[in-house]
Amino acid sequence: MVPRPTGVALIRTLLVAGALALAAALLMVFEADAQQQARSAQRPGSPARQPRWGGQSGAQDTSRLARVEEPQPIRFSHSLHVSDNEIPCQFCHAYARRGPVAGIPSVQRCVHCHLTIGSDRPEIVKLLQYWKDEQPIPWVRVHDLPDYVRFTHKRHVLAGVLCETCHGDVSKMEAAAQTEPLTMGWCLGCHQERQAPTDCLVCHY
Repeated sequence: MVPRPTGVALIRTLLVAGALALAAALLMVFEADAQQQARSAQRPGSPARQPRWGGQSGAQDTSRLARVEEPQPIRFSHSLHVSDNEIPCQFCHAYARRGPVAGIPSVQRCVHCHLTIGSDRPEIVKLLQYWKDEQPIPWVRVHDLPDYVRFTHKRHVLAGVLCETCHGDVSKMEAAAQTEPLTMGWCLGCHQERQAPTDCLVCHY
């Protein structure tokens, strides 16, 4: 008959099991990031991606920002829409306050305005052609977090975090560009400054 473990032995066993589970989880994180960097390196003209996490101080890792931005299929000017015409971010990115992703406006939403506004301009002609062909616009993603990060726009928007905190002052941008490193250290620094939760399971679950 196998003797039942004592309380101390049981606690020791649980601690060892927990440590092994944590080590396995961290290994999966590192492997996922390594695979993502390998995929990026395989794309022609794509620079090697830096690790996604920063130092404990949350200092900016500017190496991630020094990369060549791919051209967008349509030259969409954030400056023209946000600054000149005072269109609020959530008019186009309507899901930011409702769910995890902010959402890219559909061709229909863009055409709703541009059937009558600037319809003869070259970039708007491109937009109308996508509409005519019933094809989505193949926008190039600018902000891309690893798969193991669970970021929700809704939680941040409802907490009063301004769009420019993470996306920079888009009202002065022609093409959207990443202005912040969005590393783990950078996010933790913001959470600590705002006294927001810093538990691992807030972003990794």
